[in-house]
Amino acid sequence: EFNTAYSASELSPMLKEDFPEIEAFARFQPLEVSEILYNNQLLQQTGMFYTDPEVFDVFSVNLLMGNESSALSNLRSAIISKTVADKLFGNESALDKTVKIDGVDMMITGVFEDLPKNTHFKFDVLISGADGRDWANETGVFNSEVLWNADCANYLLFAEGTNIENFEEKFAPFNEKYFMPFGNQIEGSHTLRLQQLQSIHYDKEAINDDFAKGNPTNLIIFSIVGFAILLLACINYINLSTARAGSRAKEIAIRKVLGTNVGKLKATILTESLVQVFLAYAISILAVWLMITQTPLQSWLGVSFDFTLFENPSLLLTSLLIVTVTGLISGLYPAFYLSKIKTVSALKGGWVANRSSNIFRQALVLFQFVISIGVLLSTMLMKDQIDFLQTKDMGFSKDQILLINTSDSIAQSKYQVLKDALESNTAIEKVTSSNFVAGTDIGQIVFTVERDGQQVQQEFKFIHGDESYLSTFEIPLAAGRSYDGKETRGNQYFVINEKAAEHLGWDDPIGKKLGFFHQEVPGQVIGVMKDFNHFSLHNPIEPLVFVFNPQPGRHLIVRFNQNRVSEAIATVKENWDEALPNYPLEYSFLNDRMNVLYEADRTQSKLIGSMTILCIAISLIGLTGLTSFNISQRKKEIGIRKVLGAMTVKIVTLMFSSTLKLIVLASVIAAPLSYFVINQWLQNFEYQTTLDIGVIAFGIVAALLLTFILVGGLVVKTARKNPVDSLRYE
Repeated sequence: EFNTAYSASELSPMLKEDFPEIEAFARFQPLEVSEILYNNQLLQQTGMFYTDPEVFDVFSVNLLMGNESSALSNLRSAIISKTVADKLFGNESALDKTVKIDGVDMMITGVFEDLPKNTHFKFDVLISGADGRDWANETGVFNSEVLWNADCANYLLFAEGTNIENFEEKFAPFNEKYFMPFGNQIEGSHTLRLQQLQSIHYDKEAINDDFAKGNPTNLIIFSIVGFAILLLACINYINLSTARAGSRAKEIAIRKVLGTNVGKLKATILTESLVQVFLAYAISILAVWLMITQTPLQSWLGVSFDFTLFENPSLLLTSLLIVTVTGLISGLYPAFYLSKIKTVSALKGGWVANRSSNIFRQALVLFQFVISIGVLLSTMLMKDQIDFLQTKDMGFSKDQILLINTSDSIAQSKYQVLKDALESNTAIEKVTSSNFVAGTDIGQIVFTVERDGQQVQQEFKFIHGDESYLSTFEIPLAAGRSYDGKETRGNQYFVINEKAAEHLGWDDPIGKKLGFFHQEVPGQVIGVMKDFNHFSLHNPIEPLVFVFNPQPGRHLIVRFNQNRVSEAIATVKENWDEALPNYPLEYSFLNDRMNVLYEADRTQSKLIGSMTILCIAISLIGLTGLTSFNISQRKKEIGIRKVLGAMTVKIVTLMFSSTLKLIVLASVIAAPLSYFVINQWLQNFEYQTTLDIGVIAFGIVAALLLTFILVGGLVVKTARKNPVDSLRYE
């Protein structure tokens, strides 16, 4: 059973023919090649698709050169992005130029503006001629099997006002008529469903062949932490405003004596808060613009975005709303609290804050530390999981593998020459070739397997390669043997992984019958390889079949001696230039490609880490202000204690004790919350590290030490002063 974003290329025209609600369709059928040849210049290019002339009716493709009505109307015509045009033709006009794609002449009939970075579907070359229905009807009878070949991204444009839910009900009879003749033959089932374009980006469903998506979990996490930082700043403002009430008591009392009513006084204090918040907003706009445009922030995070605040009205209005609410939250309590100061007491100099206000401030400080310690612990636990992913054994060698692009047929024809030359050098240990690379690429196909004396259909993930494939990746065998290169057919012998044997219930898989779906005489299993992770560690290991294929594939795969990297690369370059002098060498390291699989996790960890520093810094700034204020209020007490013989350590302990209680209580609250949140986050990974209590303990101790150093430093500074200075009246 599998779920794919792709479907048959024949599907869209059939749907449009049967259902008048569909106004137009656009199909994108990927090319197997990734090269364009022009004037002996070879360009390695991704994002190439066969499509339909109606693509302009469905999507906004902004043509800089060419005409929408005719650009893709003829076979062997293609339109290219401006970036590709610049690479191929420089300052020359691209129109009516002829290039070779997959060895076939194609005329450039249009150049389109590069797609925006945030596009759902990315393409750089569109070629006329997506597969039609000729194959499906080649014998005069519709061939249901072709519809089960999911090889194309199909997009439908519906007439305005179409009820999609009602339309989907029509899929059932359509599916039964066209798909199920073959489905009944193989005892399989098939379901069609629609997905709106706008819902794809944050869709969490696991779909094969899917396109780049946003992670809604990350968005929620970053939003929560961002608002937590904002809330911490609000708490600081409230705490410091109310703590300074004593110093503003006479000012407020005089305002009341001079006739200012309570309502106007509240409005004045609230306005102070709003003015400060809007000033901060203006400064933050400048700061964010500088960070995005003038610093390596985006490179460090591995992201790409633009400063579009003033180009996006909804974003601007939302930010202004947030700023206004922040000002109100920060200013409301101080406005009500300060406006209640009793005039007579304040003018006599005898006004003191009541006990309830002190408790309220302590509660706010406690809340601050719960947030800060919680985010700190979550960050440390996230980093622990990401480190685990980086170091976990995936069941194959990935640290000494060089991948060379050989997608062109001419490059593939030189495979044996390159293999022999490279393996003769002691810096190179093994060489193989395949379309599939362990850990990153995988195929999927229907086989027939032996069960209860019969051959039944079973879909498996699969890879193929020659006799050197398993040894190149150092994938060990659990039973039987691998290929020896003497095999004459790729459907004669098969090697499966342990998971496949377990899935099929084969205690002794060697000799069991296995074959491709249309294979009349099945082959047999000759070996069982140890399980290895053929996807990232977000995914479980699935049943897998390794198929012998002596033909070279898109990748030349080289395992080199770990201590002789430079020599190995030099050897590859030398032999490549000798065998293919007109072809550029493109290579990458497998461990780098594997690291990309966890790039989003690392970015998330970096962002959360940066936000953690902000959370802690804001909390400590607020604590510094409150501590300084409390010390200034109690400096005579400290002076008297000094005169009576109290040691500095005793004074520090006394002043820090209340803060210590708050941090301990905050840790008790934050630790289980962090544990719960990270435990939920870990569900995104098939393989999870054990949540380390030691990491949590270390985070709490670090928070205690940091706070103690800060508060203790302020108290020590005051305690070491001459008590005469604080006790002198005049």
